Amino acid sequence: MAGKMKIPRFSSPFDARKRDAEKLPKRVWLTLDDGPEPGHTEQILKVLDLHRIKATFFVIGEKVAAHPAIVQRVFDAGHRIGNHTFSHRRLTELKPAEVRQEIESTGSLISAFTPGGKIFRPPFGALSRVVSEIADELGHRTLLWDVDPNDWDPHRQPKGWIRSALREVRAKRDCVILTHDSLPTTAENFDLFITLLKKAGPITFEDPATLRATDLALQAFSSTD
Repeated sequence: MAGKMKIPRFSSPFDARKRDAEKLPKRVWLTLDDGPEPGHTEQILKVLDLHRIKATFFVIGEKVAAHPAIVQRVFDAGHRIGNHTFSHRRLTELKPAEVRQEIESTGSLISAFTPGGKIFRPPFGALSRVVSEIADELGHRTLLWDVDPNDWDPHRQPKGWIRSALREVRAKRDCVILTHDSLPTTAENFDLFITLLKKAGPITFEDPATLRATDLALQAFSSTD
């Protein structure tokens, strides 16, 4: 009795493109919120310099006013500076005039360090169409994130948030990671975090200048409008 005929398996061009894409380095943008924070921000700057990585720092206006020298160090080191409002209030709970004041006052402070290229991140990611439109009117592009390891959570220190970040990064092609330079535990473990990210590679840490507004901003409207 003749054996069964083997049917050859053909790979489609889609399969080939998928395999090629899987070999490419993941693109990662590092972002840090809620600074500047004396001691912690400088510690993170040293780690970034050690690994030759540039990041985006979304700063709080009242902290910029209190610690301008730290912001200057961030800028001088080649990092990007973004607007995280003046007092870190949930903008979706404020009146339009208050939202404008929160963004505009911080933008004025930041302009002393970095001209042009205004970017904005709302505290807590709380974004509505009104907030976005005010930011646009003030010349700011809104940038959120898609990897949040919750490094602020005291129950996830440090292994929990680092493990969470690594898991989320592995599951994505490109990603914007949210961390906080205001936190001592993040500053103390940032070198370990970067080292483990590199080992999870291949990964390319992208230039902050290439960080653009994406559909992430639009996705927030469904929950905050």
